[in-house]
Amino acid sequence: MGRQKWLWIVLAVLGAVAVAGCAPGQAASTGTETISVTGYGEARGNPDIATLNLGVNVVNSSIDTAVEESNEAVARLTAALTGMGILGVDIQTTNFNVWREDIYSPETGQVTGEFRYHVDSSLTVNVREITKASEVLKVGLQNGANNIYGPSFAIDNTDVLAAQARAGAVADARARAEQVAAELGLTLGEVMSVKEVSGGPVFAYFAAAGQGGGGGEGPPISEGSLTVNIQLEVSFAIVR
Repeated sequence: MGRQKWLWIVLAVLGAVAVAGCAPGQAASTGTETISVTGYGEARGNPDIATLNLGVNVVNSSIDTAVEESNEAVARLTAALTGMGILGVDIQTTNFNVWREDIYSPETGQVTGEFRYHVDSSLTVNVREITKASEVLKVGLQNGANNIYGPSFAIDNTDVLAAQARAGAVADARARAEQVAAELGLTLGEVMSVKEVSGGPVFAYFAAAGQGGGGGEGPPISEGSLTVNIQLEVSFAIVR
């Protein structure tokens, strides 16, 4: 057998091995052309948790008295909150700070050697009946809270909203890819890869502010609504 004939036999065997090594239905070539786009999805929902920070600041020339007064105020505030239905697991001590302040003479502007002590205590309160947020503020003011921050709003479980936003992102990605393919005179094929770039951050949406105010029982509260955003990177095969 001639040398050239042996060469053709070797090449044919190698080609058969290469094709046999591919998965069923998979072409030997890996050069699939694709269109890659980014799809965006958003879902909006009403918050169901309001978080408030209720702080008590006490000032006294005696550190012991200042701490005692602070403890009494926090205990009174906690009892008032639980009395209105706030669960203990939703009341958390998030700050306890004691600091000394020098007292200056108003005549000389010099330190007098005397001091006053500040005791700062803070409770973070999760209000799960969001309509009670205004009432919680009122109760805080009535029971010694003199440093109040908030409210901030959240959705306890965003899974349903995230699923809606994800479906919207898939549809958006397909629409974008179909437009690109049409502009290029191509046909869109199957999905080749999907990557979730953004996994559901929650943003405030103020244009649809809700009604608040608690019937005049406390400061007016407007919780608005929140949005969950999803971003996907999707690659589609091209059919020529």
